[in-house]
Amino acid sequence: MFYTHVQLLSANRAEQGGLSGAPLQPLALNVVRGLRKRLPAEVPIIGCGGIASGADALAFARAGATCIQVYTAFGYDGPGTCRRIKDELTEELARCGSSWQTIVEQAVRESVPPAQEGAGVQQLVRQAEELQVLLDELAERMNRDALAQA
Repeated sequence: MFYTHVQLLSANRAEQGGLSGAPLQPLALNVVRGLRKRLPAEVPIIGCGGIASGADALAFARAGATCIQVYTAFGYDGPGTCRRIKDELTEELARCGSSWQTIVEQAVRESVPPAQEGAGVQQLVRQAEELQVLLDELAERMNRDALAQA
């Protein structure tokens, strides 16, 4: 099992709204790495959280993300953001002499244990059940925290 517990220390922690962008990147990368270790190689992972450059996108590929989602940077920088990130990513890949697919495949090979014959679907179901337990625990904790703050 894996999960990340983070306590916000900012004076603004009680304000309404969510946390987005760069502060989430280390946490998001950790989650992608954890999921990649636990999911069968054929299950795609969409990396998101603080992606604002080609280097950021490449970090998600190295963590095992099959593709990425850009949100906050797009909101702040406008419609040219995706093209800029793609161009930067193309430069990064040329610099390291590789491709997105090759980097993701390497991350998968290094992270995913060899598949046991016939165990793919059962493993995925087991992992989904474990994830549900974690989500239920998180919901309970959030409800307790909300009641304590009320």
